[in-house]
Amino acid sequence: MIKLRAYVQLLEKIPMTDTAKYRSYSQSEEFLHNFYSLSQTARIHSETHTLVIEGIEKFFESINNCMDDESLTIKISNDQLYVDDEKLFYNKTTKNLFDNIIRYFDTRCLDGMRLLETVKHASAEEILTFMRLIDNSGQQPEPLPWLTDGLAAENIEWVELIRKSERPQESCYKDKAERRERARRDYTYAMASIEEVAQKIVEKKSEVGIRKTVRVVEDMVTNLIEDDEVYSAISTLRVFDDYTYTHSVNVAMLSMCIGRRINFSRRTLVSLGICALFHDIGKIEIPREILYKKNKLDDREQKLIEQHSLNSARLLLRLKASADSKARLLVPMFEHHLKFDLSGYPHADWKKPLTLFGKIISIADKYDTLTSSRAYRQSLLSPDRALGYMYDRAGKDFDPILLKVFINIMGIYPVGTLLRLDTGELALVVSSPSRDFAKRPLVCILEREDDGSFKKKEIINLDERDPETGNYVKGIIETYHPSTLGIQPVQHIFSS
Repeated sequence: MIKLRAYVQLLEKIPMTDTAKYRSYSQSEEFLHNFYSLSQTARIHSETHTLVIEGIEKFFESINNCMDDESLTIKISNDQLYVDDEKLFYNKTTKNLFDNIIRYFDTRCLDGMRLLETVKHASAEEILTFMRLIDNSGQQPEPLPWLTDGLAAENIEWVELIRKSERPQESCYKDKAERRERARRDYTYAMASIEEVAQKIVEKKSEVGIRKTVRVVEDMVTNLIEDDEVYSAISTLRVFDDYTYTHSVNVAMLSMCIGRRINFSRRTLVSLGICALFHDIGKIEIPREILYKKNKLDDREQKLIEQHSLNSARLLLRLKASADSKARLLVPMFEHHLKFDLSGYPHADWKKPLTLFGKIISIADKYDTLTSSRAYRQSLLSPDRALGYMYDRAGKDFDPILLKVFINIMGIYPVGTLLRLDTGELALVVSSPSRDFAKRPLVCILEREDDGSFKKKEIINLDERDPETGNYVKGIIETYHPSTLGIQPVQHIFSS
C-alpha cells in the first residue's frame, strides 16, 4: 500500500512561498492577523517548519503587545469584531482578514475566545496543539463539544471559548447540514448548466450563452467561501456509472477549493470555476464509441482523444462572453493535459511555464480521473492511493507546491475512502482531518445487510487511543475504492 504519510513528510521539505505581504495593522489587528496566519500555516506545515516556528513567535509577540490585563478577548457581535471591547473597523486593508475570522469562528459555532494570562507561559507545542484542535473542530458534526473535550484532554486551560449566544447549538449544527444541502444543490445546478451548454453546441448554435452557468458558479463561490470543507468532499456525490458531466463539476469544485486555500479573490475563483467546468467541453466532438471504449485505444483513437484540449479551447470561442473573459480561460483549457515539465499533450513547442489556472485544473482533473470508474479501467485506486500516485509525479507532472496544498485539503484518507479495520469492520471516511497530518479521520462503520447492501451503523473517530497503551483503539489494515464493493459514498456521507 502506498504510504502517503511518508510522502507528505517528504513533501513538507519543499519550501512554501509566503505570498501574503505583511500589512500595517494596529496592535489588535496585528494580533488577529498573526492568529489567523498561524492557523493557516499550521494546516500546511509540520511543527518543525520555519514558517510555523516564526508564526508561533509572532503570535506570542502580539499577545504580549495586546494583553494589558489578565486576558485578551476576541468577540463577534452583530457581524462586528471586537478585541477587548474595542470595535475594529473595516477598511480596504482589513476587510478580507475580518471576514475570514468571522467565518472561521462561525463555522466552529463560536462567538470568539478569551485567552488568559497563563497563555504567556504556554509552550510552542501547546500553542500548535490548540491551533490544530480549533482548526479541526470545524470538520466535526458537533464542533463545540468536540473542541471542548479536546482542550480538556490536552490540559489546555488558558483559553475560554465564547459560545454562540444568539441561538442554541442545535441551530449551529443545523447550519452545517444546510451548507451540505446547498453544496448538493450547487452540484446539481452546475451539472445541468454544463449539459445545457454542451447540447447547444452540439446543435450547432452559432453563439452559446453562459449567463446561467456564470450565476451558478458565482453561487458556488459564495457557498465555498462560507465552508470550503464541504466542497472538498463534494465529489463523493458522483455516481460510479455516470462520468459524462460529473467529472467536469468535480474538477471545478476541487479546483476552486485549491484556489480558495491559496487566497484567490472572489472574482478569480469564479473565473477558475468556469474554466474548470468547461475544461473538457471538447470531448463532445469525440465519437462515444472511442470515448467509452473498453479496450486499449489504437494510435488513431488516441490522437483523437488528445485533441480534446485543443477542441475545448476552440469551442470556448463560440461561448457568449467578453473577449477578456475568453482570454483568461482559453490557455488553461489548452494546458490541462500539459504537465508541469511541459510534456503531455497536445504536443506543441511550448516554452512558457503553465498558467496558475492550468496547473490547478491539471491536479483536480487527474485526481478525479484516477478515482472515477471508467469503462476501460480494470481496477480503481482508492483515494489515498491516488494521492500517493500523484505525489510520485510531483515536480514532473504537477506543481509540487500546489499538489502539497491539494493533499492538505483532501487529507491522507480523503472523504469517500473505504477502510478495512483490524477489527474486521468496514468503515467509510466521512470527514478527513486534512489540516493536521498527525490525526486520523472520522468514519462511519458499515454493516452488510442480508441483500448484500450496506447500512450505516455508527460514526466513530479513528483517532481514539487506548489511555493505557497509547495505541489506536482501531487500526487501519487496508484501503479500497468504495465501488469495489458497490458502495455509493453519498448514501452514507451526506446523510451523516
